[in-house]
Order: sequence, then C-alpha cells, then structure tokens
Amino acid sequence: MVTINHMPTLEFTKTHMGLIPADQKAADWFHKQKSGTPISILVSAPRNGGFHRKFFAMLNVAYENHDWPEISTKYGMARCSQDMFRSYVIVKAGHYNVELTPTGEVRATPKSIAFGNMEQDEFERLYSDVLDIILQEFLTGWSDDDMRKAVEQIITFA
Repeated sequence: MVTINHMPTLEFTKTHMGLIPADQKAADWFHKQKSGTPISILVSAPRNGGFHRKFFAMLNVAYENHDWPEISTKYGMARCSQDMFRSYVIVKAGHYNVELTPTGEVRATPKSIAFGNMEQDEFERLYSDVLDIILQEFLTGWSDDDMRKAVEQIITFA
C-alpha cells in the first residue's frame, strides 16, 4: 500500500537541464530533499488562461450577435440562455459525455472545460470545433477572421 502525504502543490519549469523550481516555495522544498531521495510526482501542465478567456469571448460574441427568438411555452416566455448556448455548441461540436436519465433516456451532456478536466490540446480542438459550429449555424455570414477580430476586441478591452 502506498501512502501519500498531503503535500503542497509546487510548480517546476522544464529546461534543457531538467526540471527547476518555478518559484521560491518550490525551491525551498526542493533544496530540503536529500540527493537520491525518491519523489513521486503527480504531473499536470496548467492550461493557458488566456486561451480560456478567448473561448468565452468567442461564445459571448456569438451569443450577442445572433437573433434569439423568444417563444411562448406552457411555462411562460422562453429564450435560449448563454449557458444553454454554451452547452449546445459543445455537444454539437462532439465534445460530450453520454448519460442515462432516471427514466432510461440517453442524453448527451457537454464535457467539463474546467482546467483540471481538459488538457490544453483537447481544449484547442474544442475551440476550433465550436467555432465551426458557430459559423455554420449561428453567424453564417461571418468568417474565421471576423470572429478573430471580434474576440481580440473583447479581450483587448477586458
């Protein structure tokens, strides 16, 4: 049985000489370790936060520039929310999990885009796939370049 001590999360940077501590906290911990001491590492590479903001800017541009109908239902007036739009385009782009409801109905739910749940390369594929869906179904008169310019404008002024 392996016992894992609850250790702080430390960051290291890959260099041509190997891993080096990325900050003072990591350096202090690393230098306390004796040479030859085995160290177990749970590896993760933080996702690009700027790209994450770019994804949400793209969703906002698409949502704000589409004419959303409002319909009357037995529950009252209804309109697509930004959360529903995000879920829809993620599923439509093929990034989903299949779940079974309590009544036996199969339902596709969007994959979590939380930093700990999706690696950078998969997130970049998601961005590209969602962009394709947006341009095909919601902003049909827009090009990739139109979207890039609109997203840059939002990110610049955020």
